[in-house]
Amino acid sequence: MNKFIYILACTFMLSATVQAQPSGAAAPDAGAGKRRAAVCFACHTPEGISRIPGVPHLAGQEHSYLVKVLHSYREGQQRQDPTMTAMVKPLSDADIVNIAAYYSKLTLMNNRASDACIQAEGEKASEAPVTATTADAAPAAKKQGRTGEAVYQESCMACHSTGAAGAPKLGDKKAWQPLVAQGSATLLQHALHGYKGMPARGACANCSDSEIKAAVEYLAKNGK
Repeated sequence: MNKFIYILACTFMLSATVQAQPSGAAAPDAGAGKRRAAVCFACHTPEGISRIPGVPHLAGQEHSYLVKVLHSYREGQQRQDPTMTAMVKPLSDADIVNIAAYYSKLTLMNNRASDACIQAEGEKASEAPVTATTADAAPAAKKQGRTGEAVYQESCMACHSTGAAGAPKLGDKKAWQPLVAQGSATLLQHALHGYKGMPARGACANCSDSEIKAAVEYLAKNGK
């Protein structure tokens, strides 16, 4: 009788496990996750090591934790952040699982190690030898700054080329027309301080105000 009860209990536990894992559920696809995570790269980078103060590193985080966090942002209950909610809202359950798989498989680095690497990269760049030619050109380059197109390519393209979080696509005249009608001053304020799903300064922490302005003008020009 005891043996029969034991077998019955095991059968029940096995049945419960099978029911908890639907047979139709696909295995996490890190490759698909990387493609879908393109909208995350502006803040979290493809390596999962953030270079923006206050933005967490995602590389090597537990898969289940990332899935839980993304669901929380999508539902907008336990975690509330306008930018994150707008970014995660269009994601399906499969997208969330795949994105979590991508970031969880990246090299794990704790915050201290990551910050140390970033600092080392900056120090290495600052220690690079400067020739007479580059020294003469440096003040002019610094004054001029990056072009609007360059800033777009580096920081804006992830959203404005895909339409992520409702961002108007580059060259979409129908989407840009009512925005351009608001005036360049309003567009610049939205870019500097954030608007709907767009983070302040487009998440470009090292962009000057003039570079942000150039990027806005570039986007608006292509939307007229």
